[in-house]
Amino acid sequence: MNQIKQAEKYCIDQKQISSLELMDRAAENCFKWIIKHYQIKNKSFIIFSGNGNNGGDGLSLARFLYTYGVQVSVYILNISNHFSDEFLIQKNRIIKNNINLHHLYEGEKIPNFDKKNYIIDAIFGIGLNREIGNFWKNFIDILNKKKFSLVISIDIPSGMFIETNNNHKSKKIIKATHTLTFYTPKIPFFLPDYEEYVGKWWVINLGVHKDYFQKIYTKNYFVDCEYIRSIKKRRKKFSHKGNYGHGLIIGGSYGMIGSMVLAGKACLRSGIGKLTIYTPHCGYSILQNGIPEAIIKTDKKKFFISKIDDLPKITSVGIGMGLGMHPKTQYALESFLLKISKRKKTNLILDADAINIIANKLDMLRILPKNTILTPHPKELFRLFGTWKNDYEKLNLLKEMSNKYHIFFVLKGFYSIISTPSGELYFNSTGNPGMSTAGSGDVLSGMIVSFLSQGYSEKDACIFSVYLHGLSGDIAKNELCEESIISSDIVDCIAKSFQKI
Repeated sequence: MNQIKQAEKYCIDQKQISSLELMDRAAENCFKWIIKHYQIKNKSFIIFSGNGNNGGDGLSLARFLYTYGVQVSVYILNISNHFSDEFLIQKNRIIKNNINLHHLYEGEKIPNFDKKNYIIDAIFGIGLNREIGNFWKNFIDILNKKKFSLVISIDIPSGMFIETNNNHKSKKIIKATHTLTFYTPKIPFFLPDYEEYVGKWWVINLGVHKDYFQKIYTKNYFVDCEYIRSIKKRRKKFSHKGNYGHGLIIGGSYGMIGSMVLAGKACLRSGIGKLTIYTPHCGYSILQNGIPEAIIKTDKKKFFISKIDDLPKITSVGIGMGLGMHPKTQYALESFLLKISKRKKTNLILDADAINIIANKLDMLRILPKNTILTPHPKELFRLFGTWKNDYEKLNLLKEMSNKYHIFFVLKGFYSIISTPSGELYFNSTGNPGMSTAGSGDVLSGMIVSFLSQGYSEKDACIFSVYLHGLSGDIAKNELCEESIISSDIVDCIAKSFQKI
């Protein structure tokens, strides 16, 4: 929150405007967003305002709406006896403009609001750091049960904490249709626990130049296309396949060879120079015919992997996709990890059943080479480390385990999260619910192997792969629809995602 305050100070100092003018700018930009996205001429708005600066934003927005010709009613919630100076000025402006103004005090009867109204939530803002009183919890409950057709929260849904919700037991939070947030998205926006409250969020920039945020020290990042362009490597004119690495993908079992097809194709489509796939013998014909560009090597066992040779001249290894949990496979994985840990430099990524095998024997985490990448979904993370009370604890768990074992995590989800050994979190901006389909994770693992082989650092390989994977899914969604996406569609759109960045 201190960094947000610094951004506000930057705006005031650099733009030579007052905090009141900045408040009006915030309200005006919110107003512009509203009229861009909604026809509001015949609509009626209710603005719920607290008595701090977030409330001041709401009062200023009320004036913009009123001047536009919209019917506006303002309810000031007298939560405390402390009023910001800017709030008091905005309140006087409301009075001078004869805008319909009401006060609601704790203990009073809560009016029966018509659910046809459009609602502006400007009650608490980002400064909330403790539980609200029971009366206001009940007030939020009443508003949420009304199910208004449009609820817009200013900066953050009221009742939500910006940094940690560990002591926030009740979860009495306004359920917004849209959240219009200032400067940068807030961490709760990326967490499943708060999906129903945030709605769709939009960043309203109040004049802070992008270079300013690049100078701020932080350990939490939101990955966008501009960031991806800054790390993307360009190919040299006289390069050859040897310049782009030799990757090894290990996995598959009887009935699960398709995971190798998906991972292998994704790896090749992402630009690797050379790819070897190691799989049970039953997968040979499928893979040799399905991916003629790859070298196919097979285990002596027909239906599962029993031994993994430490192949020389391999740049990166991905293991686990469709691997299965056969006892001999588990022993083969542990033996392979012991061997590879002694090599000077081989990039390693563990996915799916490789993670599940390690979850049954956590001591194996200690033999992983430094900077190994694990790509669990939430259930696999749970199998590794147990439960967490809320999403904030989950984030802390990721950072703690990344640091303890010096490994990277890619926690897969709508906003996939990359956790680094140095305690950084990178939240991805691409992807859609249609990618929640079998094999999507196999595609991602293949892409990570590819970028590691091409010389990307572990961190950049994770970030680049997750972003491109999500972007490929978004392109597939636009060409098909969310419900119809299968993992092969994601692979087929990798080339288009490269073109888009």
